[in-house]
Amino acid sequence: MSIIKNLLIIIGAIATYYMVSLQVQYGITTKVISEMISPKLHPESMAKVYMPMANKLLDTGDITMASVVRVKVADDVTNEDIEEAMESIATAESIRSVGMLPLSEMVELQTNPTGVTKGHPDFKAQRYLKIYQYCSPRTAMTMVDHSDAFSAYLPCRLAVIEDKQGQRWIYTLDMDFMIYGGAPLPPKLLKKALEVKRIMNAIQDGGAAGDF
Repeated sequence: MSIIKNLLIIIGAIATYYMVSLQVQYGITTKVISEMISPKLHPESMAKVYMPMANKLLDTGDITMASVVRVKVADDVTNEDIEEAMESIATAESIRSVGMLPLSEMVELQTNPTGVTKGHPDFKAQRYLKIYQYCSPRTAMTMVDHSDAFSAYLPCRLAVIEDKQGQRWIYTLDMDFMIYGGAPLPPKLLKKALEVKRIMNAIQDGGAAGDF
């Protein structure tokens, strides 16, 4: 039994080696896997969604990190600058701001005793975390008309968060999952989805740079 097991391990290792080699040299593995998984998927699903997701997952071990896009906030940009820039760009792009969740501030209010505020020696601060939500109502309904499951993606969200090293980032879901991850979207919906992606990227990049 041990001989058979070892033989299978060797065969698997050899197969993996050649798959990786072919992928690096010719991109063959991506094409083969794409055809094997389902002809119904978008032809770019492997290249734009599943292979990058697999690489991020293997690098980080974190499936949530594999499904988001993040942008580093410039050191000279304040949290107020981020918010002002994002709100200004959203207004210019005609997408509605439909809510903010100042999560770190809310937790500070819940965990610090009454009268203990910022500046007090006993004040327990939280890492900065604030969620911004945006929505284009007509586009949202078009998406839901295509699939009720799209409602779980609504509204579009951006999270401004300070990591454990003090660096701030702006996170949002990777919309390529929705656009390219399944069967090709109908042309009308694809056009709207790409426009929403462009707007969210503009808000994210503008907020990180404090530029609007």
